[in-house]
Amino acid sequence: MSEPRRHVLIWVAPEFLKSSGMIQLFTEASIFLPPQDDLDEYVRSAEAAGGFAMTGRLAEANHGAGIWISPVNVPGLELMIPWNLVKSVVTAENMQSSKAFGLMSDLAQPKTAKKQRQPTASPDNLK
Repeated sequence: MSEPRRHVLIWVAPEFLKSSGMIQLFTEASIFLPPQDDLDEYVRSAEAAGGFAMTGRLAEANHGAGIWISPVNVPGLELMIPWNLVKSVVTAENMQSSKAFGLMSDLAQPKTAKKQRQPTASPDNLK
């Protein structure tokens, strides 16, 4: 029997963030640190995108109430996401690199790095 796929990326319904208690839990556990002055915009963006991504180590996938994950940056913590809020699950045997997806990509990059980014190639600026 092979080793179960241990790393997980979950697309979560935006309703998961609607509880101020959930946002406080995420913030205190350092799962993610949304900008305090722009938290409403963050939640609106998650709603417009149809959800947000979470990644971590799979703690338990076959629980009746939901999927249990342990955030990579918070050892020992396990978080259950109820099945009715899970939109999609992707698993992998190894975590190749730490990447930010969707809304989190803006938070993962410092504001100075955003200003220094070069424009990407597009058909308009290729010769």
